[in-house]
Amino acid sequence: MVDQNKLIEYAKSYLKQKGFKKNKKRWTKDIGEFTLIFFIQGSVYSKEEYYVRPGIFINKLLPSNLVYGHYMTQLRSEKLEDVLIDFDRFCDEWTDKKLIKEKALAFIEWDKRNPFEKRRARTVDYIKDPVPAKEFFTMDDYVIEYILKSF
Repeated sequence: MVDQNKLIEYAKSYLKQKGFKKNKKRWTKDIGEFTLIFFIQGSVYSKEEYYVRPGIFINKLLPSNLVYGHYMTQLRSEKLEDVLIDFDRFCDEWTDKKLIKEKALAFIEWDKRNPFEKRRARTVDYIKDPVPAKEFFTMDDYVIEYILKSF
């Protein structure tokens, strides 16, 4: 894993060039319909460990008490450049309203086949039936409803 301080220094200049505002280890950028989040969160278990948690807020659903965004993911990489390439890819995908709606519909169908009880019992074959978008696991129902209605 990339050293946290090196990632912070690298991300700071990269994200500043792209117009992000920094507050501690969190960068945000309002792009109209969405607010992009790049968050480096320290681990409660180890000072050396941390998590890179990109997220996106849907501005029409703000204010929110959510920390990471209406949807988020977690990135891990061995290279500085790859972390930010993956962040850019996440932002491109999760601000494409047509793609988000397609993923929401696919996730709803997947969830019907693999309800929580089945997942909890560990009887889901994730190889044969992969999750179409793991980001929906952390998404509140009202966000999914908004996506289906508005995107």
